[in-house]
Amino acid sequence: MLLRRLALFVLFGILLAACAPTVKGEADAGQVPPLESGEALGDLTTVDFCTLLDKQGLREADVSVELATSGFLRCTVEVELGMVGLSVTIGDLYWATPFVEADESRELARSVHRRHFEEEAVCWRELVFSDEVALDISVYESYGDIGGAEGDAEMCIVADLVTDGVQQAVYSGGGESMTFPEGSLDEQEPCSLLSADEVIDVLDVEDVMYEHALGGGGCSWWWWFDESYVGTDVEFGVVDLGAGAADPEAYYGDEVVGRPTRTDDFGDGQCRVETPHMIVPSEVPTELEVVSVYTYGKDDESCTAARKLAKLAWTRLPEYEG
Repeated sequence: MLLRRLALFVLFGILLAACAPTVKGEADAGQVPPLESGEALGDLTTVDFCTLLDKQGLREADVSVELATSGFLRCTVEVELGMVGLSVTIGDLYWATPFVEADESRELARSVHRRHFEEEAVCWRELVFSDEVALDISVYESYGDIGGAEGDAEMCIVADLVTDGVQQAVYSGGGESMTFPEGSLDEQEPCSLLSADEVIDVLDVEDVMYEHALGGGGCSWWWWFDESYVGTDVEFGVVDLGAGAADPEAYYGDEVVGRPTRTDDFGDGQCRVETPHMIVPSEVPTELEVVSVYTYGKDDESCTAARKLAKLAWTRLPEYEG
């Protein structure tokens, strides 16, 4: 959600006045109704985005899938193409933003649009259903010889391959729903962890806009301040810590109001503070449900603001039992 909004802010300024080509695909058959997001994906709050990933198609294209983790808002995938490692996300879901012009917009069958965006550090695609719900597929550099045109080409090759598979899945209804164990974050309401007044006070802004994540599992507050956007996101997610999940306190080595916590300063005014909720009882015993607070636009104060907000949010979560 955070990365998506920040990317849109950049694109808005760059591309608003641009005219992007539209490539017409096959015309819809008159008797076939437009494809809405609910028909393609089912209940939008329980989509298992990783079931939209065509692993076989990627293998046939010499892209190896190293890790795929299903979360509340997105599927996070680590892949390798040659000597390059890439991070792929399928999701989030959000209302489409037609005022942002894509590099290419292609009309598919049943009034679905496929939009392409390419930037230096990310290559992403959108599938926009007939009800204006958009599904994001993004590819970011991870490690290897990423850089310049070569890296950009590799990111976009994988973005197209993944989107091809997702496109086939949504037309065939091939995705599945997530199921949640007892005590899961699915029983919590992310928007209840912070109030607008608390966010206004910590971010030191006069007001905030508010948004509930379309797919559930997230909440956002933001404001235009000093010619830039300032805001915070609360997200429920799933992470795979590998062998470290047997002792997550080793990974979440800090503490905020008695809960194990990790702080990641990404620079450029972006910071994430995260706490574990519970181990996911599944075939992958290294997965954890987590709660994250992202803060952006506060320059050197982002981590300070994120930790203040986390201190408030953590007190409203069930006790972490390890």
